[in-house]
Amino acid sequence: MKSERLRELSEIYGLVGSDFHLQKYGQKEVPFMLKSGIDKIQAIEKMEVDFEPIEALCVPGEHVALKVKAKWGENPIYQTIGEASKQNCRVSYLACMAEKRGRGRAILNLTGFANEGVFSKDDMWQEDEQQS
Repeated sequence: MKSERLRELSEIYGLVGSDFHLQKYGQKEVPFMLKSGIDKIQAIEKMEVDFEPIEALCVPGEHVALKVKAKWGENPIYQTIGEASKQNCRVSYLACMAEKRGRGRAILNLTGFANEGVFSKDDMWQEDEQQS
């Protein structure tokens, strides 16, 4: 892994190599965290994550968008969006994928992993997954 801070964060949460996937983009290797790592962090920090459909952006069977609110201790509520559509994932369970994406984004942002360039594996594009 690339930075000292990323090593420190990984140690804090007991993350190991199998909690990450490294993907090459040209000469750069980008770390993606798997669900196992995100689950570990959420359990250790006892983070609460809630979801609410964004009705105006949801089209049954085509697109799902969720407002994600994550609460971690005394920190302010962190908000982001989780979304999935037929165009950006190959699974048929769009709501579950939107939930996984939003949860991953919130947890990685709150804990500082996103600042170190770590993304959720669920945010990888289909073409990227086929290369790995």
